[in-house]
Amino acid sequence: MATVLIGLGSNLGNRKQNISLALKEIGLIRGTAIRKVSGFYATSPLGGPKGQPDFLNAAAVLSYSGTPAGLLKALKVIEKKLGRKKTVRWGPRIIDIDILLSENKIVHSRQLTVPHKLMHKRLFVLKPLAEIAPDAMHPVLKTSVKDMLKNIMPEIFKNVRDVKKFVHKARAAGKSVALVPTMGALHEGHLSLIRQAKKENDIAIVSVFVNPLQFGPKEDFKKYPRDTQRDVELCANAGADAVFAPVPKEIYANDFQTIVSQKRLPEHLCGLSRPGHFTGVMTVCCKLFNIVEPDTAYFGRKDFQQTVVIKKMVEDLNMNLKIKVLPTVREKDGLAMSSRNAYLSVQERRDALCLYAALTKAKQMLKSGERSSAKIIAEMKKIITKTPSAEIDYITVVAPETLENTDVIRGRTVAAMAVRIGKIRLIDNCILKS
Repeated sequence: MATVLIGLGSNLGNRKQNISLALKEIGLIRGTAIRKVSGFYATSPLGGPKGQPDFLNAAAVLSYSGTPAGLLKALKVIEKKLGRKKTVRWGPRIIDIDILLSENKIVHSRQLTVPHKLMHKRLFVLKPLAEIAPDAMHPVLKTSVKDMLKNIMPEIFKNVRDVKKFVHKARAAGKSVALVPTMGALHEGHLSLIRQAKKENDIAIVSVFVNPLQFGPKEDFKKYPRDTQRDVELCANAGADAVFAPVPKEIYANDFQTIVSQKRLPEHLCGLSRPGHFTGVMTVCCKLFNIVEPDTAYFGRKDFQQTVVIKKMVEDLNMNLKIKVLPTVREKDGLAMSSRNAYLSVQERRDALCLYAALTKAKQMLKSGERSSAKIIAEMKKIITKTPSAEIDYITVVAPETLENTDVIRGRTVAAMAVRIGKIRLIDNCILKS
């Protein structure tokens, strides 16, 4: 009997039950015995439609007396029996069962490829597999499961000295370096930045640092979500080469005295209600840029004011890097992805859609010929104030370079807002082009 390694995943319904039922059915396949089953691992979806639920993944070691093609046929019957239906590629599914390895067999057909062609790149496959079959060999790559897992995990650096050494080694090899600065609690918005950074550069480094300088005395620094292990695994799936996750003392020594500030840009929008916030943002970004020395740093457009402030800092201080800003990534229903969304209750999550509705209204009015910022803002406010849990911090239309309010929309402008849903402050914006 051949030893066969399979992977199982589910992100619809009772995920654990779906996988357990699949394993029960697999055990009933003629000529099959289940020898080992891994624990369950939750992972974010890799590609596919936005907004789909997280997957639960597992792996199993089987003994099977038939051929890989025969096993595949039996597994497809089980998937259908449990309710799997054909949808878009990498879409949500009740159950997914893949043949990963079958000893030293190599199969290439229209229906089946063994070893699984992407298994060596997928953390959600290798992590459960390494638990139960770490020494299993990939017959093409001549690499064990445990080594494949090691190869896709980013290097983790806790101190400045080590990350600098890593970067200098990459530079000596002629490699380009990208930085994606984050505060952790990663979501698809961050992952889109990491994937783009890796696509355009040889080395992608992600910083994970909850920066105390950018939080006010009454803000949520201590409560800000932190899960470094989860963040590292998400970075691995997105293709990051390294994660820089320092403790605060590594960035701000006890006698730290130097800060970076600007005169005008931080005085608008969020700066009105969050004094000192952008000084903290600029200071930490300046330090990260000096430590990593990236060719390019990647930011998301959701934090529009931040991108303008950082670009100006880089220009004014003659820093030798490019700032690349990518579009806001949204949930399926339009809510801008944010680490703070995790704080929202079920009702608040529904209420938060008023931000996207207000921005949609602004774009519709512009498309219909309206050019008055005041009229557009008034309609946006009407939408927000209809939501009982919403409290407006600001809603405005500004020039993208100066962040100053504009009365008439000409050319490219930005509709921007900050709204509290319950106790959670959310920001969002959209580009308006006349």
